Amino acid sequence: MHMGPSVGNYRVLVAGSEENVGFASPEFISAMKECLDGLAELTGADGGYLPFIIPGSGTAAMESVTTFLREGDRILVLSNGVFGDRWSQIFERFPVQVDKLTARAGESVAMNRISEMVSANSYRMTVMTHVETSTGVRAPVREMISAVRKNSDIVVVDGVASVGGEEVNAALWNADIVLTASQKAIGAPPGLGLLVVRKSLLASADKDRVCGYFLDLRNWAQVMEGMMALKGGYFSTPPVSAVFSMREALRLAREEGLSSRVERHAAAASAIRKAVEDMGLQVVAREGLRSNTVTGVLLGGLDPGEFLKRCADNGVEFAAGVHPELKGRYFRIGHMGWVNSNDVAAAIHAMKKTVGEMT
Repeated sequence: MHMGPSVGNYRVLVAGSEENVGFASPEFISAMKECLDGLAELTGADGGYLPFIIPGSGTAAMESVTTFLREGDRILVLSNGVFGDRWSQIFERFPVQVDKLTARAGESVAMNRISEMVSANSYRMTVMTHVETSTGVRAPVREMISAVRKNSDIVVVDGVASVGGEEVNAALWNADIVLTASQKAIGAPPGLGLLVVRKSLLASADKDRVCGYFLDLRNWAQVMEGMMALKGGYFSTPPVSAVFSMREALRLAREEGLSSRVERHAAAASAIRKAVEDMGLQVVAREGLRSNTVTGVLLGGLDPGEFLKRCADNGVEFAAGVHPELKGRYFRIGHMGWVNSNDVAAAIHAMKKTVGEMT
């Protein structure tokens, strides 16, 4: 019950064991197309978007959005925690200006602060995190997009911890880019950075950009277009096995149905949080901002390191807390991917047993 790789699925893992399949083979090209189509479906991207699957992680997908930045561009980062802050750490490596609005742990940046900031400034890009992995906060990104849309050329939604477990709709929300990774709520092995990008952005991107080489999406665009057309393409060697695993994950997601998948994640989250509060512990994220995929838990004086060790001894691995505001006070539960009622019951049992041992 960590933050990722999330709870595994045997069919997904076995699908990655294809032998001697090259990236130029019809088998791989077909798998890539199926993955690209499935990614567009999960993110609510219509024909106006091009899906991307690049080697790397969610952080690679994040850094790749510098494809659309020029020297001196102004960027707004809306951060609800550690992984929202990562956006600033990425952009600070490039010759651009960064403004950042932050929220206290368990909160989301207030809408009035966002409106005030964008009414006073215009931005080349605004980035926001849908689910903050360090706290479990789910931001109201649809409303946030509406607030910044008129004063931001490009709006990016970081869905690393949300896509596959939350409702996401790039086209309906009017987001320009939605990105995620393979190993969280999608439930595939790590190794793939995933994005859907408005085609108009790619068409307007010129040579005067600040991005690097490997993560320049212009180098990958023709490859993705070729895969979508079942013609193939090459820029750099793709992670073949991870793509076959992800295809199986997306097939299973389609069989389940997106609404049913979101409901399953919501049910797991609700059961875990009720149990947490019944134990006398406190959920980090404020009511109304709680995600389907991650829960931060304040331990009320119990030592987090000892708690996590004992939980592991009792059969379940949870994640350490990483938000500096809550250092030494909390831990995190990942309930995403193929999480089911048995996983939830095991997690609750391990927590209850450990609390009993420590109090």
